[in-house]
Amino acid sequence: MGKILSFAKLFWIFLLAAVILSGFDLFRRVVIEHDHRTVGFIVEYRDLVLLSRQTGESVDHTWDRVKDAGVVGVCVSELTGKDLAAGLLPVQYGSLAAFKPILHLTSELPLDRAAILVENSNPMFGAIADYLQTRYRGIVTLSTPEGTLIVLPQATDELADAGVMPDFSALAFAEKTRVHVAYRPQSAHGVDGERTAGGMEWLKRNYQSISCVLPAGQIISGYPDLGPLTETLKELKLPVAQAEFVRQIGTSELYSGMVPSIIPLHSLVRDELISRRYSREQVIERMVRAVHERSIRLLLLRPYELYSVGKLIPFIEDTMTIREKLESRGYVLGWPETIPLRTSSPGSAVGVALVFFACVWSYSRRFCGFGDGISLIETAVILSCAAAMGFCAWKVSVVSKTLGGLTAAMIAAEATLWALDAYEKPIYGMLAGLLVTVAGGVAIASFYGTTQAMLRLTPFSGVKLTLLLPPILIAANDLKLRIHPESLSDLLRRPPFWGELILAGCALCAAAVLTVRSDNVSFVPGWEVHFRDFLERLMWVRPRTKEFLVGYPCMIVYFVAEKRGRIENYREIFRLGASMAFASAVNSFCHFHTILILSAIRVVNGWLLGIAVGFIIIVMIDYVGRPLWGKLTRLLA
Repeated sequence: MGKILSFAKLFWIFLLAAVILSGFDLFRRVVIEHDHRTVGFIVEYRDLVLLSRQTGESVDHTWDRVKDAGVVGVCVSELTGKDLAAGLLPVQYGSLAAFKPILHLTSELPLDRAAILVENSNPMFGAIADYLQTRYRGIVTLSTPEGTLIVLPQATDELADAGVMPDFSALAFAEKTRVHVAYRPQSAHGVDGERTAGGMEWLKRNYQSISCVLPAGQIISGYPDLGPLTETLKELKLPVAQAEFVRQIGTSELYSGMVPSIIPLHSLVRDELISRRYSREQVIERMVRAVHERSIRLLLLRPYELYSVGKLIPFIEDTMTIREKLESRGYVLGWPETIPLRTSSPGSAVGVALVFFACVWSYSRRFCGFGDGISLIETAVILSCAAAMGFCAWKVSVVSKTLGGLTAAMIAAEATLWALDAYEKPIYGMLAGLLVTVAGGVAIASFYGTTQAMLRLTPFSGVKLTLLLPPILIAANDLKLRIHPESLSDLLRRPPFWGELILAGCALCAAAVLTVRSDNVSFVPGWEVHFRDFLERLMWVRPRTKEFLVGYPCMIVYFVAEKRGRIENYREIFRLGASMAFASAVNSFCHFHTILILSAIRVVNGWLLGIAVGFIIIVMIDYVGRPLWGKLTRLLA
């Protein structure tokens, strides 16, 4: 059957059709991201007490000053046995043996059991007694001349680092000031799932200021039976705060049961601050980037040891700086809401599959030397395969994960080849590579960017494959079509050139540096932090380093080298280097916790800045490098 269209035209039609099929899911995701731009600052209540003591002010007055800076809530911890022994609540805590002298009657209870002595005149007495009766089985209450002795079923050693009861003074403060509370239940010892859920229900019923739960400790309270807790939290409409980069036993079960009632949270612990030697500017940058680049909606701010004495003023200054930076980017301060539950439709699944088969067919046509035209039968086969694969991906999780990884890799490879193969029309090539990246990335983002993925509960499986597979595909294509002047057998038979070894070594060093520095601010020097901040202000979204400093400059250098007929044996290095830019750009769309519009702007910014850097490199080579090289060779001669 005759050819109906050139493949190039039909390829763009396929990409356009994929974007249209993804339109419904794409629209829903953009709406959700646009409607949820409220960010909340919270502070530890005990840090608030510390600040008030340093300034000699009351806690209420210190809170007013912190609130004016933008803080909207306090973090209230569940106190451990060590906390109670340290006197954080006006009660006496210790083993039963310590209270033996005040007991008139000899108790047959084990003397190592933990006990809490509360004066009957203590305003917290009723709340403490009710909560402990709800939380623990086997509570024993004894009357003494000094007050009521509440004997817990566990020994003091078991409760040293386990949660015993809430910081009732902090809860009372929150109720009085009507401030939002992020409640932090500690790991519990000897408390089952039912009792954990019952304690949480009691707390919410008596303290309406509790707005979310932020689990603390190494093990989620109630683990492994977290079903009662998740059901209770859902009934209470009490979301869970998801602490970023924190690994606790039971978090996956808790978050899976709470979807979509989850609020992403970011904080910086003091040990990490000291070990990585953060400056105040780096702390501010980290907080802003967490919100702007990773869709964090709660920031737990602390007065760090960087401030030495007089921590309140620097803390307020840094908080206001973070607030100003976020408001300038369109965010609103307040208590954040959870995002609604969103799943993908079959249309976007077919869209991703269509992109995959279009890229596979394009690569195969180029690799095998097929003609430019495509028949109606071939078009029907591609569409049928895309529909079948899309439906399978929509229904079967394994197929979905496999398709996502392969599609992302094929998009990066095809975007690179569409750009580089148009070296005679470089502007067209650069635009073609960008359009393939954006169209394919949007299709992936619409189908895989579900609520679970936006909350990072279902990580995308194709990020590593996107970095590894495109260079292999490009190298195979270039060796097969002799774009590189030598075949694979020729390369294996001859010894390597010194230039190849130097370029390969530079590429390996660059890859190692980029890998070590990825999401690791401690390896970033101070001048680069300021440069990043400058780019953020200039371009609104900072492009990725590997795109504008490595990938796209390699593309420009290849265009010029091909046009001028130079460095024929070394052009392949630049072709492979260019693939790094498109792979990174595709991966930007696979970061589903980042707002989609920001990912698109980041990709375009990297493309523009990378092209500019590439032209600067060419100018430097022509007007600086070549004259210096000529002088050097003449001197050596």
